Amino acid sequence: MAARNVIYSYPQWHTVSFSLIAIKHVEQLRKYASVYEWDELAIPDVYVVSPFALCVHPAFSSVWRWANQIARIELSFEKAVESLAQRFRKYEKVVGFDVADSDAVSDLALTLLEPVDEVAVPSEWSRQSLIRSGCKKPVRVLPHGLDDPWFKLPPQLPQPGGNQALYMVYRYKSDFGKKLLLFWLWHSPERKGYPEVKAFYEALRKERSDVALVIKTAGPLSLDPVYASKLNVVNVWGWLSDEEKMQLYDVADVTLLFSRGGAFELNGLESLARGVPVIAHRRGAWAEYAPEWCLVPEALKVKVFADNAIHVGYGYTIDVEKAVDRACEMLDNVEEWKARAKEYALKELSGKYSWDAIGMQLLDIVSR
Repeated sequence: MAARNVIYSYPQWHTVSFSLIAIKHVEQLRKYASVYEWDELAIPDVYVVSPFALCVHPAFSSVWRWANQIARIELSFEKAVESLAQRFRKYEKVVGFDVADSDAVSDLALTLLEPVDEVAVPSEWSRQSLIRSGCKKPVRVLPHGLDDPWFKLPPQLPQPGGNQALYMVYRYKSDFGKKLLLFWLWHSPERKGYPEVKAFYEALRKERSDVALVIKTAGPLSLDPVYASKLNVVNVWGWLSDEEKMQLYDVADVTLLFSRGGAFELNGLESLARGVPVIAHRRGAWAEYAPEWCLVPEALKVKVFADNAIHVGYGYTIDVEKAVDRACEMLDNVEEWKARAKEYALKELSGKYSWDAIGMQLLDIVSR
């Protein structure tokens, strides 16, 4: 398998989830090839004179932006996409990395894939969404991964001299004897299933008083303080390092993965790697890595996004009543379920979802 020179385009002008995955891809590719990182805003101005492969991450929004730039002097958006495809012929191969957050993508999305030779998505669920929508490009599955410490490092509890927000959560749990439910709400509350989380937690609180809900957000969450105090809801927000993220999982008892859609949902894999069981429904991409005993039935089929030009399909809400039942099972025997999650992660996930293993798959996609 021949290594090659690679230009890897991803958002550097701001940091989003795509940026974080792209950085891990670059780290892996550099083991085998010369890799040049390029900000997505500058790619249309790059003209190579020697053989290069081009990685575009994310493909949909990047091509959309570039085509709109070209369209200022072209007759139409479609002509601009064609022009971009012509420019990309100077590369040996162009790989587009992206996601399908629902069970279908739009015709516009398929048009945006015209300049790439091959598409890589993080799950078979995403792959089927593109194929079902009529994608004619080869679609490969390249899952997200984790570094070895996620699987191997012993529990790392927050310390007084470290992140004070995490330490306060730890003290709150230990001082008041609470069992912590962790929910990651990075963006798109409806897609992440936040309405179902609230309904679930209110129902669970009617059955037991020994629980607290920790909501992790990028910025401060607008919470009614009376509601938050009455129901024991804690908001942790801001950027966390990998070490701090591990500490947050390690202090939690159950992770709520209530997403209606999504191409992978890395927080579910992270949670299992740290030995923290997950509750999710069975009709999503996460079912490809989550054990059966973490999955409960789905409920309603719903549009994942009310208004999105790319992700136009459907997903499912979680069956809240079944999720409450599963949570009670887990919370009644926390250590047993945690041990079960850790054993599963080490046996079933650590080899397949390590970045080292995924790096070899990535090399194959870029090189062949």
